[in-house]
Amino acid sequence: MTQPHHDDLYEEEPLPEGEEKAPPLTHTMGIVRWVILGAMTLFALIMVLSYFGMTPWGESSGGAQQYHCPMHPTYISSQPGDCPICGMSLVPIDSKVDVDSAAQAEHGAEHGKESIAKPGQFYCPMDTEVASDTAGRCSVCGMHLEKFEPGMKFTCEMHPEVVADKPGDCPKCGMDLMPLETDANTDASVTRTSDIGSAPVPGLVPVTLEPQRLQLIGLKTGMVERRQIGEAITLVGFVSPDESRIANVNTRISGWVQKLAVDQTGQRVSKGEPLMTVYSQELYQAIQDHRLALRSATQATGDTAYGSTRHQLLEASRERLRLLGLSADDISAAESSAESTSDMVIQSPFDGYVLEKSVNQGQFVTPSQTLFTIADLRTVWILADVYESDLASVRSGQTAIMKVAAYPDEQFEGKVSFIYPTVSPETRTLKVRLEFANPNTRLRPGMYADIALSSGTSSVLAIPREAVMDGGEISYAFVVAGEGRFEPRRITTGKGSGDWVEVTSGLKEHEAVVTSANFLIDSESRLQAAISGMTGTQADPHAGHGK
Repeated sequence: MTQPHHDDLYEEEPLPEGEEKAPPLTHTMGIVRWVILGAMTLFALIMVLSYFGMTPWGESSGGAQQYHCPMHPTYISSQPGDCPICGMSLVPIDSKVDVDSAAQAEHGAEHGKESIAKPGQFYCPMDTEVASDTAGRCSVCGMHLEKFEPGMKFTCEMHPEVVADKPGDCPKCGMDLMPLETDANTDASVTRTSDIGSAPVPGLVPVTLEPQRLQLIGLKTGMVERRQIGEAITLVGFVSPDESRIANVNTRISGWVQKLAVDQTGQRVSKGEPLMTVYSQELYQAIQDHRLALRSATQATGDTAYGSTRHQLLEASRERLRLLGLSADDISAAESSAESTSDMVIQSPFDGYVLEKSVNQGQFVTPSQTLFTIADLRTVWILADVYESDLASVRSGQTAIMKVAAYPDEQFEGKVSFIYPTVSPETRTLKVRLEFANPNTRLRPGMYADIALSSGTSSVLAIPREAVMDGGEISYAFVVAGEGRFEPRRITTGKGSGDWVEVTSGLKEHEAVVTSANFLIDSESRLQAAISGMTGTQADPHAGHGK
């Protein structure tokens, strides 16, 4: 009997026999992958060859881009930036122009604009078409003609690699070519550099610049002259009473103020003028005892020892009154008076002004209390602050000139009387006391004052501060030698004040020094010194060596 057939859902049908067909575009994708892999391999190879400079096109193109300084073309860098000599921005070097320029320099600047002058004739540095057999001035620009000596070489100050046999224009920048100091004119070179003096500066040589360049860099000069350095020190202070002319008024007895004659602060008093009257029981008792001792001493007695004792008691009572503050006239008046007094008059010790009053009428006063402060203002003090850096210029007895805002058109003359021994740690200053006469009491305590202290020193040789170049261990300046020539001169400086610095050696009076654009001249001098060192044409045997 036939079994019924049931479909099994999990039963797999047999696969057809034979090779399976690849999906569409499989072959195309394989080709693309191989192309990408090849391109990446080629790019990596090119990068490696470029890094090591082994590419054939790199040799034909003249290598990587280089940069140089327009002011100092001998400095060449492979990256853009600033010139380390003058700070100017580096510019790309045009290889084609450099090749042409080198060729022109090698063949005497065949493609540049040359002068028509011949050796032995006179030429104009500005106009190449001017030539003359005799000395004189240029018919075009009026400049003095220069003689074209046989064997002379010419170069561009901006591009020292350009050398020509004739005067003319630089093929790179168009500037006038200048005579090059060669072996033919070594004697002249030695003559020019021999006047540097006995103080050369290591690494620097004299330089000559054209008038046009001097105008472009803004050159300024100053004179070496004699003047007073630190001729005055300006201080600010305030008026104060003379401490030696201040008195505090006290009483030696206790009592009550019965009458106050001076009742205002600032009131002027004269010597011996009554200030107040004090009622004191203590004073009354002392005067009464003295009158009894006086009466006893005047009585006759036959006992010598007893009489001597009574006289001793009389002198003791008189001394007691004197110690209580009574004057000799007051004691005499008390002795001649029929009645004892209990009032004491307090008087002013000298002429002056009442600066302080600490008493009122009816007040009880004691010996420990200060009643009045009186100052004689015919002489006043000025207390001023001096910085540590100026202390060496201040001395006792130094003349001082003072001005105050109350009298702007007047000056008061005084002197330094005392320099305090300590410096304030907060302000780094110390006090100076000056003394001024004040006969009319026009100078009042508390006034601010401007004081000028005269140094009293003689004039010294000095130059403007801007002319001093700091070389670390040495200082130097550029001296104007005339006709655009500048010589570095080693100098020794002294004290300075304001815009001037003392020069103790290296310069002479009436010499001119560079005060502006000296950093550009310094860089040019260093460049010329470096070129001279490389070419071996250094004329001065002392250049580059300190003495």
